[in-house]
Amino acid sequence: MTEPTATQNSAERPDPAAPPPDLRAFVGWRLVLILFYGAVALVFVGVVASIVVDIVKNKSLIPPPRTLARYECSGAAAPFALLYLHGTERVKISSASGVLEGTLHNNQFDWGSFGKDASQLGFVPPTGISFEDTQALSLQMPGAGDTRCTRAAAPAKLPA
Repeated sequence: MTEPTATQNSAERPDPAAPPPDLRAFVGWRLVLILFYGAVALVFVGVVASIVVDIVKNKSLIPPPRTLARYECSGAAAPFALLYLHGTERVKISSASGVLEGTLHNNQFDWGSFGKDASQLGFVPPTGISFEDTQALSLQMPGAGDTRCTRAAAPAKLPA
């Protein structure tokens, strides 16, 4: 058997300064995983931050409704429109004589100080509401019985 020469010895022995090939592959995958998890964390932080900003802006977890449904009513004095959205307390009545805003609690209207005043709308505003379906409702009008209202096609914009 012959003894290996110096050139054979250097070819067989790896350079002590160079990392082993397995370590280079391990560092490469580690870098890919770090970048991937970093990107996922950035997206997560962005989503959570936008949710927190919306909560602070809306002062609630639920965003406020933007549009009210418009119901056309044929009243005793003149036709009028009721602007209302199911699930909210805000309600508006608009007639040729004016506009009246109020709230709805347990299917009863609260018009504030205009509850029995006919000068704002040209008629006394309704006192209660009953829902027939999603397209129609009935208003209890004092002294005039019930008034049926049907939903109009275009929603009404809610003022900011």
